[in-house]
Amino acid sequence: MKTYYIAEINLPSNSAYAVHVFQMCNALAKLSNEVILIVPCIKKNCLKKIKKEYGVKNDFKIKSIFFKKKKLNFFSRIYFANQCFKIINNEKKKPLIISRSIISSLIFAKNNFNNYIEIHHELKSFTYFFFRIFQFSSKKKYLKYIFINKYLLNFFDFIKKDYLILDDAVNLDLFKLKKIKTLKNTCAYFGSLTPGKGLEIIKKISIQLKKINFHIYGDMKLLKSELKYLQNFKNLTFFDHLKYYKVPKIMNKYRVLLMPYLQNVSVRSKNLDTGKYMSPLKLFEYLASGKIIIASKLNVYSHILKNNKNSILVPFNKPQLWIQKISDVFKDFNKYEYLSKNSIKTVQKYTWDLRVKKILQDFKNY
Repeated sequence: MKTYYIAEINLPSNSAYAVHVFQMCNALAKLSNEVILIVPCIKKNCLKKIKKEYGVKNDFKIKSIFFKKKKLNFFSRIYFANQCFKIINNEKKKPLIISRSIISSLIFAKNNFNNYIEIHHELKSFTYFFFRIFQFSSKKKYLKYIFINKYLLNFFDFIKKDYLILDDAVNLDLFKLKKIKTLKNTCAYFGSLTPGKGLEIIKKISIQLKKINFHIYGDMKLLKSELKYLQNFKNLTFFDHLKYYKVPKIMNKYRVLLMPYLQNVSVRSKNLDTGKYMSPLKLFEYLASGKIIIASKLNVYSHILKNNKNSILVPFNKPQLWIQKISDVFKDFNKYEYLSKNSIKTVQKYTWDLRVKKILQDFKNY
């Protein structure tokens, strides 16, 4: 079976979107005869380097459709979608098509191609308008949905069937590392530094936990306006964005990982609040690392993180409780070691391989 994966992303990229795409293609390549990723643009001579950066071991092809402008708009998305259709329409046998491009999926469905659309956030503006109109078409039977979180259905209440709910996942092979000596009195945060992701809480608690160091990994460009102010926090240390394949090794240096989300969570370059339906990649990476996780208590991932079972959950609006819980852990790691073991058990259910198998099983009955 041949598989096409369509993504509206220019490569190389530092985004979680890119990690998801590459890990999905890597897992698909284990079970499909041929996997082809189609993207708008890829920088010349960087293909091998990109695959290495994302820890990709299985072989798949990448085909780019050249754009002069890196940033896509509504009209360039239409062009991209039409080019994707021209490529796949030449196939003698209809392949498996998984798309992160709404317009591409609508065009394939309109032309009687069964395909899956991955939906990771609510839709806005023109895209939402065309998507709603399509629901009245007889061709909607050719489109199936993959929602990243069950709470996303609240924004798509007109879709009653033909969907899968599949959380994000992790590549466990990347986290099979020997235990090393961990940094003393130090915990870490990995991920985006956009509003709502947790830096707000870390700043508050670090002031009172002066004997504990906080290492923060993320895109430093997002902190330009307040970087000088943050340098006044003596126990806060910032590290720039890591290449994905380096993340497991760096995580291995810490015993405690923080995930202090607020209720409202912003994402880069989108006027969106994903706090109601996110499925954070770092959640699964944290679990796979086998560390002690201290996270905000939120409904959005309550089916995965269980307080005092595989993590310690704290209300995001109670900084004093955060201070207490972090202090307790650093006083007696052994008391909380069982959380690490349970986190590894939990994440066995959330691998890219299992995610892909569920899609392939569903495709057999499509």
